[in-house]
Amino acid sequence: MINKEAVFKGTRDGLLIVLDDECDFKQVLSNLKTKLQAAHGFFQGAQVIVDSGTRQLTTRQRKSLARLINGQAGLTLKGFANDKPADKDEKKTVAKKIKPEQNMQPTPCPGQASELPVMFIDRNLRCGQQVNFAGHVVITGDVNPGAEIIAEGNIVVIGALRGLVHAGAGGDQEAFVAAFRLEPSQLRIAGAFTRSPDDESRQFSGQPEIARLQDGQVVVGKNDTNQMLSLVR
Repeated sequence: MINKEAVFKGTRDGLLIVLDDECDFKQVLSNLKTKLQAAHGFFQGAQVIVDSGTRQLTTRQRKSLARLINGQAGLTLKGFANDKPADKDEKKTVAKKIKPEQNMQPTPCPGQASELPVMFIDRNLRCGQQVNFAGHVVITGDVNPGAEIIAEGNIVVIGALRGLVHAGAGGDQEAFVAAFRLEPSQLRIAGAFTRSPDDESRQFSGQPEIARLQDGQVVVGKNDTNQMLSLVR
């Protein structure tokens, strides 16, 4: 009997993974893991789209798929064919938009979790490496000069950020970039961008920093509330 829990299809835009929408999700995930491990290195450099058919994936299920796919060498999850996750088992609160204060310290408040998928990268990004993702990007490592990250959502770096980054690439002006050490060669949010001083006159503050748009300009400030790991608006 042919296992159809996960079917691979090559397309012009990359690799399409079609998931069975009737089997138990844990079984689908296990089968997909087996197939990805068996095809190790075959899809090197491929960007992946996941099609879950009529199954509405929850945020937790999307994160599980993202960790599995992005954990395979050479694969990058580009997004999902379905529009929105179904969080039937998760409580939701009403989102409240907050205008950033002058000191860029967000006011703690209830928020609505972002529905964009999240890519977790547990390594450093070297010069010449690129990440292009239709969601949020979280990197537990350094982003070295010459590396590039483009994300439709937020970009969070648990380390030094010295490469080129573009958050809100789809036009989201509420997107942000946060890092333990924020020293990008170029930082862009939606359509606005800025660069680090060439003379290195800007000294490291010793605290995590966050960059947001304020009146159409990129403004960098201390992230005193330590909300770097939150993807809540």
